[in-house]
Amino acid sequence: MKVITNAFWLSFCRIAADSLSFILFAVISRTFGPGGTGEYAYAFAIATLVALAATAGFEDYGIRQYARAPEHERAQLWQDILSTQCMQVLLGVSALAIFLLTSAMSASGVLVVLELSIYVVGWTISYTFFVPAIASQSMVRPAVTDLSCRLAAILCALLLASAAHPSLPWLLAGFPIAGVVLASLALRSATQHGASLRLGRSWRGIIATWRGTSAFAGAEILNQFYARADLLLIAYFLGNVKVGLYATDVKFVEVGILPLVLLGTAAYPLLSTHAAHNLDAFGHSARDFTRIVFFFSGWLAVGIYCLIPLLIVPLFGAKFAPAAALLPWFALFAVMKGWEVAFYRLLYAVQRQMFYFGSLIVGTVLIVFLNFKLIPAYGILGAIVAAIISIIVVDLICAFGLLRQLGSAFLTSAAARLALGLAITAALVAGAQKVAGAGPWTTALVACGVFPLLGVLLGLVPHPRRSLLLRQPQARNS
Repeated sequence: MKVITNAFWLSFCRIAADSLSFILFAVISRTFGPGGTGEYAYAFAIATLVALAATAGFEDYGIRQYARAPEHERAQLWQDILSTQCMQVLLGVSALAIFLLTSAMSASGVLVVLELSIYVVGWTISYTFFVPAIASQSMVRPAVTDLSCRLAAILCALLLASAAHPSLPWLLAGFPIAGVVLASLALRSATQHGASLRLGRSWRGIIATWRGTSAFAGAEILNQFYARADLLLIAYFLGNVKVGLYATDVKFVEVGILPLVLLGTAAYPLLSTHAAHNLDAFGHSARDFTRIVFFFSGWLAVGIYCLIPLLIVPLFGAKFAPAAALLPWFALFAVMKGWEVAFYRLLYAVQRQMFYFGSLIVGTVLIVFLNFKLIPAYGILGAIVAAIISIIVVDLICAFGLLRQLGSAFLTSAAARLALGLAITAALVAGAQKVAGAGPWTTALVACGVFPLLGVLLGLVPHPRRSLLLRQPQARNS
């Protein structure tokens, strides 16, 4: 089951690296205080913007096109992608240089921005260079390489913090090295999968590649704003305390959704290949992928509703108790966010990425409008309702774009099965509390254990041996 294996390694390596990044953030906070923490966070935000300008859109476009292309067309496709990526990196580097030359930051701040920009651009450009490996569904080595380089940079910083107590620029000195090494290893991976390092000389190919990546890049950039618009407006209307409560709950949704996003990455090459060469196989695989994502989004919602409220205060303290009261709303948001993960990946596979880009435009306008209307009237609850309504609209637009491939009957049936599973789980939880007098921990564990069984019984989990998505023979990963 190559898709499941790849999804596991992608998730494990990503979560491990992100966990270490959180530890480093905590160490920087304790060592340098709010000033150093702010300098680090600001530099990371600038580096992320530079990386978006330099690399946005290439990963999703490259994987799909490379997986779909016949063997004899891949050399030219890769040359066009590589040439266009190099030109876009030059644009991103030029934008960074202009920013640094015109900014009023201290020398220390400039160094930190430069270090983290090299690291983040190297990290994101490696996604482009890993395209030949990922398109061939060989994702274990790229995932481990990514983890190893990020791990080396973070451990270097942690060791320096404990042993030498250097300034922030010296503490982060390993990060640009890690970014360059990761990009170099990713480029080597491309050559090992038959890609040439020669740049294309056709302006027509470069322009065609830019046009092809534009919708992916637009969606990626817009997603960054869409995901943060509510936080910005909560800060404007209600202040930082409410932002902290809201952001805490959102973080649980983001972390829980991440494995589903990486499952989509693991399935993407196969879905793209089927979409290009075998529409019947694509239909079966797409429906299985949708069922799996629906199932796990429901399971995540059960955990957020029943289990996470019990962890909020022990983890973050009594001041975060109001965040626990908001989690039932975020459970619904998690379900809808999971649907978005399924739909946008399928839209990319069938070359209907403009549906997702358009849905994000509508969703962004809607969430901003609703927040302006609802936050002054209902406070933080208004922001949550605005997020839920906007993500439902995004899902509906994306689902409309997939009606031909999935069918309205399937989408209705899958949504109904998920709703039934959640309703039965809620009923059993209520019964356990009233009849058996079960405590909150027992109730939460029962709910998290019952829902998977209901998902299997209701047909939300495809049979691994019958699924065209899951039953691929395991091949050697490289």
